[in-house]
Amino acid sequence: MIVPFFNYKARYAEDKEKIKELVYQVGTSDQFILKEYVAELEEKICAFTGAKHAIATSNGTSALTIILKAMGVGPGVDVLTPAFSFISTASAIALLGGRPVFVDVDPITGMMDPVDLESKITPLSRVVIPTHLFSVMADMTAINEVAKRHDLLVLEDSAVALGARMNDTMAGILGDAGLYSFFPAKPLGGIGDGAMIVTNDPELARLCRMLRNHGQDGITRFLHHHIGYNHRMDETVAAYLIYKLGRFSQLLERRAQIGNSYNEAFKGLLPHLQIVDDTSYDRVYYTYVLQAERRDDLRVFLSEKGIETQIYYPRALPLQPAFAYLGHKEGDFPNAERITKRALALPLYAEMPDEHVEYVKHAVITAMAVSTYV
Repeated sequence: MIVPFFNYKARYAEDKEKIKELVYQVGTSDQFILKEYVAELEEKICAFTGAKHAIATSNGTSALTIILKAMGVGPGVDVLTPAFSFISTASAIALLGGRPVFVDVDPITGMMDPVDLESKITPLSRVVIPTHLFSVMADMTAINEVAKRHDLLVLEDSAVALGARMNDTMAGILGDAGLYSFFPAKPLGGIGDGAMIVTNDPELARLCRMLRNHGQDGITRFLHHHIGYNHRMDETVAAYLIYKLGRFSQLLERRAQIGNSYNEAFKGLLPHLQIVDDTSYDRVYYTYVLQAERRDDLRVFLSEKGIETQIYYPRALPLQPAFAYLGHKEGDFPNAERITKRALALPLYAEMPDEHVEYVKHAVITAMAVSTYV
């Protein structure tokens, strides 16, 4: 049996005719970028999340950049960000001229450690970026408490967490601003790139809306209040996302069913295999990442069974060549570094058939039992 990790053919098969219809409809109109579909999507995201303001952008990294710029990040500003994450959380800071200040993570969840966060705050710190990864949420209660004590703004990187809730509040609006990514692999994946900024702060929303479109206010064309960006969402992407949002709850339910099935199957495999089985908040399963003592051996074993896996992420951000100028060395972020050697992602998507789910579970359990692995 072959079990792909990203099975885009299966994920978009149901929408084939609708996609063709939408592409033709937009392509033969004069409404291409930041028009009626984008405005409608913004309204629907507000309704879905409870956010007061939503600003559609071209992708998740552009959303991070816009929010950070609106929060005043630039030369002479430090931004606290996880040592274990996708690069965009740190690269957006650096590209604005700010300094990424890396924070180690919890050894089990892989999320920003609030204790280490407080120890890393500098006199130049202005913003903290807690990031939700895979299906796990950062401890927003503790992080917000630290931020409040030190007068920091909180940019919640909720790119993969649309639909997740903590303390009866939707991910993305647990801080001062958040974002959702619509990259095709994400839970609400589009037919192209795209993202949404959300905030309850009207002034922050106003700035973000202008910055995404060359600093214009959306009223008077060619009047530029700020030096902004061309980070706009196109109508085709927005139209498809509106359509897909109609069945988003069902897609999340199926993802949770698969994730919970994995949790139940793997919870007895300690100490060789470790999972995050946290039910204190409403989770959204983007990817399913576990930690294994002999991760590379497990990956080879699964590959030989026809199961494709991914490694998120193979190197801690402070040790990436791109951030060598910051002077970090091995051992500076022990938890993040340990996770990079243990983390492995299994296939999980809403259209994944039950037989594939059972096959993956059986293969992992078998790997833990055979002498060649354990």
